[in-house]
Amino acid sequence: MGSFVDDGMPASREDWPQGVLEALDPFTQGDVIACPDFVFHGAPFAPVTRTSKSYADDFEVAMPVMVDPDDLPPWALVTTGTCDLAEQDAPVPRKPFVQVAPIVDMSDAEPGDQKLIKNNRFGYLLHVPLLAEIRAGLWVADLRIEYPVEKSWVAGQERLRGWATERDQQIVGQALARQRQRPAMGRPFIDHVLKPTRRRLGELRRDQRGLADRVDAEISEWAVEVDSRLDPKRVAIVLLSDDSTPSEEVQQWWRETVDHLREGVAAEGGGLTIIGPRFERLDELSVGEYRKLTPLDTPHSRFSNE
Repeated sequence: MGSFVDDGMPASREDWPQGVLEALDPFTQGDVIACPDFVFHGAPFAPVTRTSKSYADDFEVAMPVMVDPDDLPPWALVTTGTCDLAEQDAPVPRKPFVQVAPIVDMSDAEPGDQKLIKNNRFGYLLHVPLLAEIRAGLWVADLRIEYPVEKSWVAGQERLRGWATERDQQIVGQALARQRQRPAMGRPFIDHVLKPTRRRLGELRRDQRGLADRVDAEISEWAVEVDSRLDPKRVAIVLLSDDSTPSEEVQQWWRETVDHLREGVAAEGGGLTIIGPRFERLDELSVGEYRKLTPLDTPHSRFSNE
């Protein structure tokens, strides 16, 4: 029994529409194309977005709703993996769709948020730097939305680059992996570690912008060693840097922050033991040691059950 997706699919590579797979051959994950019309299933009777609210006066049932063409951005980001585009290694290509995410202009964001966006500190927003050379703006792929389009349509689109080098463009796959792999952490961790840390980071950005920038720049990601993700009793906090040890000022801020977390747990009787912080360099940490950790990306990122 086949999937409905297989209905009508070409039976061989030679049966695909002429030129489609060949046209897809240069495309890679992270390429930029024109933004297609966006449709999603909405509930105008209980609208959440402006798009579904615009249907509320005329419809009272769940239904497909289309984003107003005036709201569509000019571009979309290809999020499908490179090997799944032209399917060069498949004798019979079986994947008719390409996933894309809209690329929106966020140049009206607050200056502090713009800096975070450019440094890719929001988990679901990905800065696409080269597009500003084509049209003024702060162009950002919104990874909260992915939409399938048939490969034949993609094959007819102009292919633009969003990053200067292949190495730079690898950030697309990394960002998508973080979105899908981010862990579900239990309420004690969220209440006694995550939220207080975010508050401290917000206060730091408000009061000491320079130090906040160094904290963001010098700590690539943070991680924890926990006895349980969903019901933790013991949490060891580990700060990871790329290829250099964080400055003493950044380390001191994290030490004070972890002390603050411990004080908060003690005051609230949270029953959570917090250890650390420990500072590790990713270029020195062994694979075995890294696998003991639960990587958390940056403290700005959200968890799957939050």
